[in-house]
Amino acid sequence: MYNCKDSINLLLEFLEGNMSPEEAQHLKEHLRGCSPCVDFLRTYKATSGLCKKALAAKMPKEVSEKLTEYLRNKIKSTS
Repeated sequence: MYNCKDSINLLLEFLEGNMSPEEAQHLKEHLRGCSPCVDFLRTYKATSGLCKKALAAKMPKEVSEKLTEYLRNKIKSTS
């Protein structure tokens, strides 16, 4: 049976199905008895979806233009 550190280190393998059935069973046994690891697994699963959402958000054109202008001015002033 795995401990918490082992379990967390193996989550990606587990979620991608790249784990032997025996290893997966050991991890499942640990998860059945460890609510902190189950909570971590839930947040771990949610992270990729949240990142995709954040990356899909577009910066308003006005903000983008102001940021570009600011960065160009900063680069010129440090040259």
